[in-house]
Amino acid sequence: MDKISVLIPVHGESSLLERLLTDLLEDPHPSKEVLVVIDEPTETSLHLVEKFRDRIVFILNGERVGKANALNEAFKRATGNILLFLDSDVQLQGVGAGFLGILEGEMEEVDILDIKKSKVRCSFLDKLVNYEYLGSSLVSYFFSKRVGKTLGLNGAAFAIRREAFERLGGFRRTIVDDFDLMTRSFLEGLSFRYTARVSVSIKPQSGWKDWYRQRRRWGVATGVWLKDYHTSLARVLVRKPQVMLPALLLLMPSLLFIFLSCLIPDAIYYEVLVLALLVLARYFSLALPLMLLVGISVTKNAIVFVLTYIVFSGIYGFAARKLGYPFDPVEFLCYCLIYAPLSLLMHIIGIFRVMVHKDMIDLDWKT
Repeated sequence: MDKISVLIPVHGESSLLERLLTDLLEDPHPSKEVLVVIDEPTETSLHLVEKFRDRIVFILNGERVGKANALNEAFKRATGNILLFLDSDVQLQGVGAGFLGILEGEMEEVDILDIKKSKVRCSFLDKLVNYEYLGSSLVSYFFSKRVGKTLGLNGAAFAIRREAFERLGGFRRTIVDDFDLMTRSFLEGLSFRYTARVSVSIKPQSGWKDWYRQRRRWGVATGVWLKDYHTSLARVLVRKPQVMLPALLLLMPSLLFIFLSCLIPDAIYYEVLVLALLVLARYFSLALPLMLLVGISVTKNAIVFVLTYIVFSGIYGFAARKLGYPFDPVEFLCYCLIYAPLSLLMHIIGIFRVMVHKDMIDLDWKT
């Protein structure tokens, strides 16, 4: 039986930390340890330290050293064969079934395990964000089945074998620590698996302002990741386009809309539109003048969007049933129409900022 070390970084405090620690301590796995690193602890955090001091290892930093440094520090004191990294704002799902025991079984013969993540659906924004998590899980599942390695994952919950973590040299001092670690694992040939047998839920989004700040960070992090690994990623794209291109479209459905709108010749659309208008004109006398009034380009984009929605609603709907996510066609329509384009725009802006400012990016991150 493998010993599991659970490593949790905290900045200040987390409203979900006490429940997370309680669930971990109550898990029936016989060989485990929990290590919590707290940067700039608050009174609430110090109260939890006193409450769990005898059962959990706490590392307190008087200043903010950052997630990557905190986890590397915790690793030095960990003794487990399996390292489980959890953010402090997650809740374990299916605790009664033995979360850690199932996780240990899923880690057989693999170096890295990605764990299913979903958003607590308290608001309409949370419901839209959950489809982003579904897309991320779908890509992890896709890489797990097709390649057996991964270029990146959401670092809120994942496990890695100790020898693999040591081989990679731990987290690098970068704002994109989780993707950086996984990309290096891909280049090193470390094996990977995605599982939905254990899962975590992530606390609700506090609002669009909080979403904007988070996606702004993620956009810049994506730019830094591409800047650091563009050569390696280009090689992977050339060698495995059948994996990389579908994965990119699954993560960002709006790219398919852009592709169909810009890269397919307009002549094809015009021929289809003319044929459709002629058919409609037989049954609706105002159809042809109305379409001409709206404009061919607007009608073309509307048709492209409908086709994009149909394609991805089928893919995401199937993935939701397969991986255990909720799926609602109306919610997903809003996701495709509003959320996905905004998310893509934030990533494009972040990448552009990195390209223009290079090493001058400063978003109050500590690495």
